[in-house]
Amino acid sequence: MRILVRLLGYTRHHWLIVAGIVVAMTSESVLRLVPAWLTKTIVDDVAIHGTFGQLFWLVLGLFVVTVAAKALNSAQNYFTEWLGQNVVHDVRNDLYRHLQGQSMSFYDANQTGQLMSRVTSDVSQVQFFVGNGIVRIMDAVTSLVLYIGVLFALDVPLALIALSAAPVILLCQWRIRRITRIYRELQRMMAELTGILQENVAGIKLVKAYAREKYETERFLSQYWEIRNKRLNSTLLMGAWSQGQEVSTALAGVLVLGFGAMRVMDGTMTIGSLVAFQSYVAMLWGPVRMFGYINQAVQQAIAAGERIFEIIDWPLDVAEKPDAIDLPVVHGALALQHVSFAYGGGRPLLLDVSIDVPAGRSLAVVGPSGSGKTTLINLIPRFYDATTGRVLIDGHDVRDLTLRSLRSQIGMVLQETFLFNMTIKENIRYGRDDASDDEVEAAARAANAHEFIAELPEGYDTLTGERGVRLSGGQRQRIAIARALLVDPRILILDEATSSVDTRTDRLIQRALERLMQGRTSIVVAHRLSTVLRADQIIYLEAGRIVGHGAHAELLETCAPYRRLYETQFRVQLATRDGAAADAGAEEAVLAGAAG
Repeated sequence: MRILVRLLGYTRHHWLIVAGIVVAMTSESVLRLVPAWLTKTIVDDVAIHGTFGQLFWLVLGLFVVTVAAKALNSAQNYFTEWLGQNVVHDVRNDLYRHLQGQSMSFYDANQTGQLMSRVTSDVSQVQFFVGNGIVRIMDAVTSLVLYIGVLFALDVPLALIALSAAPVILLCQWRIRRITRIYRELQRMMAELTGILQENVAGIKLVKAYAREKYETERFLSQYWEIRNKRLNSTLLMGAWSQGQEVSTALAGVLVLGFGAMRVMDGTMTIGSLVAFQSYVAMLWGPVRMFGYINQAVQQAIAAGERIFEIIDWPLDVAEKPDAIDLPVVHGALALQHVSFAYGGGRPLLLDVSIDVPAGRSLAVVGPSGSGKTTLINLIPRFYDATTGRVLIDGHDVRDLTLRSLRSQIGMVLQETFLFNMTIKENIRYGRDDASDDEVEAAARAANAHEFIAELPEGYDTLTGERGVRLSGGQRQRIAIARALLVDPRILILDEATSSVDTRTDRLIQRALERLMQGRTSIVVAHRLSTVLRADQIIYLEAGRIVGHGAHAELLETCAPYRRLYETQFRVQLATRDGAAADAGAEEAVLAGAAG
């Protein structure tokens, strides 16, 4: 009931539509009573002692009432669909807004396909309940009250006989309630099936590379087969108890007909009254039968509602304070004070990290994989909140700021480049949709992306494909850099921003970044020697701790892990760079000689 009441709460904002449904539904229910009564009048009075004129008007009235009832039914159906669409819009809006407001830890804990299933399949179940179940419940209750009242008004003994099926019906309805567990399990299994599909489509290149198409097909069909068996089981149970209702109502109808015929034979009841009574009994069982389908819709809505509200009620790890302030235009001074971080009480990934980066200066963060580099930079825009300690921007604790004002002044180029299935221009403009075409092109030139964009058939209007699959890794990286640069942030975060480009492109981007990083506070997760040498200060992370802090030359003397990294990795890069430079010089010399 708690779930149902909460779902029904979404209808209170649409009370005018609900009122229209109630008026149309009640009027139709009343009109449905009229044809049987007119039939009784025709059979008992007009057919024996009446005139053709009376018969004409009664038949015309019967037709008009039927047409009016159908018109009201159409209006009711329209209002019902209107209500269902509005409610599902509100539910999906709440759910989607909550998903957008969740921290990254929420997405770390939930599979994408599962979330997609809740936004689509589960919400659709709620729509069916609100758009059909609620109205049918009201219609069934209203009709039952009217029909039972008319039956007792016509003949009390026959009415009691007609209602003799009620205990069996109530028992069947009670047993049907046990199917809730099956529907809950079905919703969970459908979410898993969606997850399998999403993973397969997202990783289709890997599936084909390892020739695992057969395995993935069998995995999908295995899950689907389990769902199929569950659905058949629920249908079997529903059918068994529904047929119990049908048998009991049919038996009650036979008893009414038999006892009614005896009453006609002994003269205590007219034929017209029996016909009308039998019509009302047949109409009575319509809403009763409907309770079986209503019950099914209710059970499905409960199962879906539980999954929806589980997401809506999920606490926000990163939430704005009620009195959060907007961050003014910043100079860019950044400080981490005794910051530690762990995911959900697990092993700490950062331990007592303290950093002070003056405005307009740069910091390079280096260290082995898993040392906490990416975790550190994720704390600055509040993708996560520090477990202990503070992150300050111009002296403001980031937890005291509105998220929009904070993140709007931070530009990020992540290691895992993501492009939307939009045009290149729209992807670059994503962080600032009011930017002009000239500004977009300037950002692309600064990121060394304009040249390859101009060579594409549709230029800046070229669609990138899902996740940017139509572009190379280096091209995607440069568009991501242009996107960050267009925002003109005061704080620039680069998480291995040139990891997917070749040496020549890397040199061009590095030159652009050198100009663009001037005057900005820059935090760079670096795997390239050129980036490290350019930084004003460097920290070396190991197992979440700072084990080295200073300039390049200083760390070579004081930090053994940094020195080993330099000797094993950076020297190789330096040699590669020098070799590429020598090759480029030789090529220019050859060209110059040929020209001479």
